[in-house]
Amino acid sequence: MKIIEVKDVSLGYNGKAVVEGLSFDVEEKDFWAIVGPNGTGKTTLIKAILGLIKPLKGRILVFGCPVQRVCKHRKMIGYVPQMEKFDPNFPARVMDVVLTGSYNKLGAFKMPGKKERERALELLRWLGMEELADHPIGKLSGGQQRKALLARALFAEPRALILDEPTSGVDIVSQEKLIELIEKVYREKGLPVLFVTHNVNPILHLITNAVLLGFGRHAAGNREILFDKKILREIYGKEIEIVSREGKKYIITGDYHHA
Repeated sequence: MKIIEVKDVSLGYNGKAVVEGLSFDVEEKDFWAIVGPNGTGKTTLIKAILGLIKPLKGRILVFGCPVQRVCKHRKMIGYVPQMEKFDPNFPARVMDVVLTGSYNKLGAFKMPGKKERERALELLRWLGMEELADHPIGKLSGGQQRKALLARALFAEPRALILDEPTSGVDIVSQEKLIELIEKVYREKGLPVLFVTHNVNPILHLITNAVLLGFGRHAAGNREILFDKKILREIYGKEIEIVSREGKKYIITGDYHHA
């Protein structure tokens, strides 16, 4: 089943395209990496899939529904946005943040009750965060805050999950724990995932497909395009080194490690 369909889409702002003629389909059990340096349109693509901006050209369908049309299907996508840390003085608790994930189902005029709180606590328990439920979210580490946002995204029982640079700005240990948690969600809940990143190495074992975005160029296909040096050179304009260590492949560029 096609979850998301991107059909000959061009994206940009003020009529100026950043991405032109992009096409790919996300199906059940897919794990897509959206890869590229800053400024190549990764977050713009996600905003278009979420219906927050309109493509300059082409169509995007979510569960067969055009994203620009207001329909229930848009609520079926869980979203963890790119963000810096919460302000340390932000008064909300972890539980409060997770409960905001209930608003889509409850509507604007109904507050979360006992049932929603029990579900939020169950989610936090499943994610290994139950003991942090009453902690101020601004006092948590960056990795813990991302986990809370993941719990919020999962609260509405989505049928697909979009993660925009979820490991950006967190330390290596927190990054590893967060990816383990995302893998748990992917494996156990069976959700298709779109994972936006500039560094694919930590998630190479999960990726089934990839969109590579460069400046004015792009490619989309199965995971093998990540290891095609010709495609990588055409997209990024430089030689990419692919090395194997202890049975694992790593993709290395001159300035940082990514595809």
